[in-house]
Amino acid sequence: MAQIDPVNPTTLIITSVVMFVAAAAAVFVGCRPLAQFIRRQEAQYEAVLRRALLLNVSPRTVTLLTAAGMALLGAIGYTISSGVLGALMAAALGALFPTVLLRVLRKRRLDRLESQLVGGIQTLSSGVRAGLNLVQSMELIARDGPAPLRQEFGHLLREYEYGMPLEEAMNNTAARIGSGDFRLLFSALQTHRERGGDLGETLDRIAESIREIQRLEHRVKALTAQGRASARFLGLLVFVVLAVLYVIDPNNVRLLFTEDLGKVILLGICALMVVGFLWIRKIVSIDI
Repeated sequence: MAQIDPVNPTTLIITSVVMFVAAAAAVFVGCRPLAQFIRRQEAQYEAVLRRALLLNVSPRTVTLLTAAGMALLGAIGYTISSGVLGALMAAALGALFPTVLLRVLRKRRLDRLESQLVGGIQTLSSGVRAGLNLVQSMELIARDGPAPLRQEFGHLLREYEYGMPLEEAMNNTAARIGSGDFRLLFSALQTHRERGGDLGETLDRIAESIREIQRLEHRVKALTAQGRASARFLGLLVFVVLAVLYVIDPNNVRLLFTEDLGKVILLGICALMVVGFLWIRKIVSIDI
């Protein structure tokens, strides 16, 4: 039996020191960019959670939950694929999930706000014709309107009650919601406050204009529905073909998940799918 030479203690100490210095340097160099990236992400979470969604949720809580989700998915990916690449892919999926979820929640809230806007304008018009001023008519929506419209008008009125000019409060609300229909409404209200006129008639014209804009938007969505359906079908077709190939030749398909080259091929396929989906979405997205 071959005899193993003893390790020189000096060599072991030097090697340990070099590894420690290299690890410390990597942490020191990567710590600042990582901290800057986390601050940028938390600023985006702040804009969506507390401004767009009006939720009292700390961005740091979302960051911690994202880190926990990345660790959990990374461990699951490593267990399934028995490799570092699978763990990295699963951890990347966990990093993207909060951003995608917040975007979906914001889009859903925006759709509900825009669908409720015409009814809110009609409430403003009815309040003005009943002898109320603009602020009192807004209070009707903040008290009796549907959610989330009443939340937005309630937030606007709280800013006004705290001493902010009404025009500035309306500008903040339009910027926070990010809807062209709300910008149109508040711009018309500011113009009326500067020049005067029949506010009830002005609100009726705004409601009619927004109703026509929304009708055209729904028309465009109906015309581009086939393109969006094609994008979803092409995305699902990859998994269908992969399942068919697995039924025909399971051994070779299994290599895609066990071999490093196969994992790289799968990663490239996923990247091309995302690029193609975003490309088709850009084509069928028409801004009126």
